[in-house]
Amino acid sequence: MNDHDKKQGIRGAEPEFTVNFKTILWSIVGSVISWFNMIFIYNSPRSVEVLAFLSIILTTFIPAIIISLKDRYWGYAYMIGFSVAGIFFMIIIDPFIGGYTFITALFIFTIMLLIFWKTWRTLSAIKTNMEHEKSG
Repeated sequence: MNDHDKKQGIRGAEPEFTVNFKTILWSIVGSVISWFNMIFIYNSPRSVEVLAFLSIILTTFIPAIIISLKDRYWGYAYMIGFSVAGIFFMIIIDPFIGGYTFITALFIFTIMLLIFWKTWRTLSAIKTNMEHEKSG
């Protein structure tokens, strides 16, 4: 078992969540991307406004899953940063766009949390049981 497997919770105890530089960095990256996406929605013409709102899904799911494959806590930080930017946008510029971004990002974060958390724990349990059966 290598250090990467231990960090991700595979074949070992679940790692503790720690806030380090990279976690904060991914949270800031999520906030910045979210802010630019909300400005894009705010400035989009009425004819493509629905497509602009769908861009939030693309800028949350795809990057967060790619980031989470490296370290799932970084993916969580990205989603939290994305969501928090929605709160500030809701207060400062447009309540609807900011609220939509906040709720959508929070919903996607919850889905990711359930999928990644449960998947890692389940895979860990399956691998531990298979190794135990092979050795015994």
